[in-house]
Amino acid sequence: MTATQFSNYRADADLPWRQIKQHWSPPSPIWRQCLLDPGSLTSRLQALSGGAFRVRVLDEGWIQGSHQTISVFGKRQATQMMWSRRVLLCGHGRPWVAAHSLIPCSSVQGSLRQLVRLRDRPLGGFLFRHPQLRRDEPELVRFSDHWGRRSVFHLQGKSLLVAEFFLPALIEQINTLECRD
Repeated sequence: MTATQFSNYRADADLPWRQIKQHWSPPSPIWRQCLLDPGSLTSRLQALSGGAFRVRVLDEGWIQGSHQTISVFGKRQATQMMWSRRVLLCGHGRPWVAAHSLIPCSSVQGSLRQLVRLRDRPLGGFLFRHPQLRRDEPELVRFSDHWGRRSVFHLQGKSLLVAEFFLPALIEQINTLECRD
């Protein structure tokens, strides 16, 4: 697993992101379950892995915002420096989700400064501890054999963008567990 293999899985990728009602052929039920679940993906993956869950950081650091995020953050925020964090969420040693978060510099204030010091801890573990967390409707994108979603989260009046690309190994795991039931 190299970072290069997952380089296209970015929140700011120039991809045809759309809300679910705008997709010509909607995702199958198993994909819809993953894509539209409003709860913590981290908690779900931890449960699916039976404790064999870990976060593998591919890269993180400050990057210059780009025009691809103007529709998400607006021009003022999209052009400032952003904390970029790309990770793999792994179960049983296999990458299940490639995730990328972008956080405008203006959002990294107060207790949210912790977001730039997560290291190998899951972002969802931090976000979903806050009852005032709000999430916009996700935008979806289809790849050949899998899907991705990106959502804007709002916490303490600040915004951050999180994209999650659900890899085929995750669906294999879900199917395996469903067959056992």
